[in-house]
Amino acid sequence: MSRENRESKKERLIAELSEEFRVSGINDIAFDEVVADRLGINRTDLNCMDVIERHGGVTAGELATEAGLTTGAVTAVVDRLERKGYVRRTRDTEDRRKVKIEVTPAFIAEAEKIYGPLFEEWSELMHRPTIGQLEAMIEFMRAGNEVKPRHIERVRRGE
Repeated sequence: MSRENRESKKERLIAELSEEFRVSGINDIAFDEVVADRLGINRTDLNCMDVIERHGGVTAGELATEAGLTTGAVTAVVDRLERKGYVRRTRDTEDRRKVKIEVTPAFIAEAEKIYGPLFEEWSELMHRPTIGQLEAMIEFMRAGNEVKPRHIERVRRGE
């Protein structure tokens, strides 16, 4: 294959991959919307639940930073989620002055009903690639995950 054909093919593949990322993002948003509705919360609250669960508990400041919210907004989110029984505030075992926000067993039970079948199918799918392909995908995703936060800040600054 000539260099020109390889470059042309690469550009087509980049465009195709970009389109698949867009479709994936739309699917993520649609799924999050129905999950939030099923749980009786809004999408911001669901995003915060993801942050809390992924980290095994966070402080309000950590949640605000990762979720891109003000500390006041996080207080309102945590209050709503606590009323639903999905999170609880606990004292940090290493620094008793800090309060950690953790998911509750009630949330874990609800999440398992919703996400369990998805994770089973996703796990089957993720066993298809070779170890080398998985490593390449991880490297690509990590690099990609560094791009958007920079542009979130850029847009926030009005640039």
